[in-house]
Amino acid sequence: MTLRPMGLLLALLALATTAAAAEPPRAELPTYGPGDRWVRSDGLYEMVRIDDGVYVFAAPGREFRLGRTLGLARINRGPAAHDFSPPFELKWPLKVGERTSHRGVWRYPPRPGVPDSRGGHSPATLSSSVEAWEDVQVRGGTVKAFRIEFTAHNERTNRDLTLQLWYAPETRQYVKGASEINLGSWEVVAFDRPGTAGLDIMIAEPRDQARVSEPMHPFDVRVRSAKGVTRVALSLNGAEIAARDERGGRPEMVLRQPIRLREGRNVVLVTATETDGTSRQESRVITYERSATGAAPPTRSFTPGPAVAPPLTVALSSPADRARLEQAAIAVAGVVSGGRGIARVTVTLNGSEITRRDETPPARAVPLNLPVTLREGQNTLVVTATDVDGGVQQEVRAVEYARPAPLTVAVRYPEDRARVAEESSVVAAVVTSSKGVARVTVSLNGIEVAQQAERTPPTSLVVSAPVTLRAGANAIVVSATDTAGTTRQEVRTITYDPPRVAATPPAAAPAPPAPARNQWAVVIGVGQYESAAIPRLRYTVPDAEAIHQTLIGPAGFKKDNVLLLTDRSERKPTLRNIKWALGTFLGRSAQKDDTVVIFFAGHGAPEVDTRGLERDGLAKYLIPSDADPDDLYSTALPMDELQTIFGRIEAERVVVFLDACYSGAAGGRTFAAKKTRAGTVDDLFLERLTRSKGRAIITASRTSEVSIELPELGHGIFSYYLVNGLKGAADLNRDGIVSLQELYEYVEQQVTTKSRAVGGNQHPVMKGELEGALPLAKVRGR
Repeated sequence: MTLRPMGLLLALLALATTAAAAEPPRAELPTYGPGDRWVRSDGLYEMVRIDDGVYVFAAPGREFRLGRTLGLARINRGPAAHDFSPPFELKWPLKVGERTSHRGVWRYPPRPGVPDSRGGHSPATLSSSVEAWEDVQVRGGTVKAFRIEFTAHNERTNRDLTLQLWYAPETRQYVKGASEINLGSWEVVAFDRPGTAGLDIMIAEPRDQARVSEPMHPFDVRVRSAKGVTRVALSLNGAEIAARDERGGRPEMVLRQPIRLREGRNVVLVTATETDGTSRQESRVITYERSATGAAPPTRSFTPGPAVAPPLTVALSSPADRARLEQAAIAVAGVVSGGRGIARVTVTLNGSEITRRDETPPARAVPLNLPVTLREGQNTLVVTATDVDGGVQQEVRAVEYARPAPLTVAVRYPEDRARVAEESSVVAAVVTSSKGVARVTVSLNGIEVAQQAERTPPTSLVVSAPVTLRAGANAIVVSATDTAGTTRQEVRTITYDPPRVAATPPAAAPAPPAPARNQWAVVIGVGQYESAAIPRLRYTVPDAEAIHQTLIGPAGFKKDNVLLLTDRSERKPTLRNIKWALGTFLGRSAQKDDTVVIFFAGHGAPEVDTRGLERDGLAKYLIPSDADPDDLYSTALPMDELQTIFGRIEAERVVVFLDACYSGAAGGRTFAAKKTRAGTVDDLFLERLTRSKGRAIITASRTSEVSIELPELGHGIFSYYLVNGLKGAADLNRDGIVSLQELYEYVEQQVTTKSRAVGGNQHPVMKGELEGALPLAKVRGR
């Protein structure tokens, strides 16, 4: 067969197109933040912190860590742990055929089922290879994923460890894992990430309908998309003021831009575009009102002049803002009027112009009656009016179109009548209703273990909750209610068969006694403050007293080794007494092999940082009972002073629990010093404090959150679950010992769940890390 030149060209183009279509995508490196969750068949994992660039994901009794390139750094299920240092490496953008290899150290436990097998560490070659691009079927759905093989070659024993993981760019996470060892296999049972729903626009500040007294205002936008974001644009009152373009698209883009507001009402629009051209918008309406203390305009004598034109206004009668509709076709109705004459009216839907009307000559009023067709999901409708003088006024409507759908509860995991060999599991379900999902609860054996109540009910909600099964049959009930009051339930019965315990081998000869280790603690609770300007706290003293009783009781601390400072104790929590307790009492008492615990419940407060050390511009303090809010520098305890105190304590293990917060926001254990505006607080100061080896700090909440007190508990949420955990609830592996890691994982999960249930948002944070497992309490009867 002979091809003519034009035919040959067309054939080559067709072959090139086919090859391009068959080529797997090049996945970009994702990033994760605290609170990101992976709902896996072996547990509900949450990203709890970042240690030296390593992501730490934890579930009760389990953990995995990923390096900055998403190579494996650590995997453990209970006592069996494998560490790889430095972590495996992956080359990004990810594509089939890429391979990496480097030498490192592999730390491993004894091999299960192998007599006389011992754990240890060895030099190892750590290799990774991207083997294939394929369809992967998991409980969460079918996704396209890269199959990646990680191999650790033990250079001492000449044996290999091979693990396979499947990474799905669409969900920005590993969706399946397989292993030849006792780490088992798992799969994602529900996708619990915002990015899986398409374009996700997150505006840190300002809030919608905010009123501000300053013309300059920061605007912080983060956009995510599994497909990739190609453009993010910011417009103010109809004029684009900033934009960021990425030709190939990125999974995440950030745009930070200060904006100058005009007096009165301002409309800020964020328009984001994906690689396939899909656009989405988010709006904020901000009203700038000049401060009453500002300079008054100069007084002028009255001189009659031309009449002032009425203000330019856009009045929409339809659709209503935040409307949720069950039909795609709607009408945009209203009137544009005012100004010195309307020159133009433009209507856009989701960033695309659908009509433009130029008025020649300019009209005093322009009626609107325009049919539009919504797309499924969220829609942003913007009407922009321009008068002959160039003045611009906008009106924005956010409208959601959801096809009529009844309330349904689809339990993705576990399967009904399943039999499992592990007591820790997870419940995952997707609840949908076109009327909006108002509330979902998960119950295990008649006891409620999780609840989600949505202030703005979504049409689809992913529900996930960790559960601990009892031996034998277990009943799991997922119950959902929509905004119309309709309730639906789904029940799953799952049987837990505990593993059989092998015969106990003869007891080994007793090891020589270890050096005696003492435990020391300082417990502080401040509720009453000498200054009337500092809000009183109701439950901080009960918190401290409960911690004190737990330490000298179930935790086994010697009574003389625990110092209590509260409003009701003989020694009050003044600045001098707190510094003496931390720097002198602990500094003189604790020896190298001892363990030190410090607990503080009370106010934290920010103040303007004049040193320039803090990224957020705020110095942070713990507030003693005799603090002066006008002079925190000389009357409160700077957080950086803890570094000095840490240096005075010889003990190699120091753990600090802080039930306080630093945002300066109302409603929690914090306030702002005078002349200090509450704002976004970062955790650089915590990172500085825990750089020293053997120091760890657990805070009740993230730096931008508040620590909640609940009358129904009689405590702060954090302290309440801290006490329960030390008494035994945090003994996740049932070995009779509550370790620091177990305690943090338990408290983090319980506080997060409880705060959500009461309409709050509180996530404990741990910074720093101690070598090995640090036992904090022995559980009686085990």
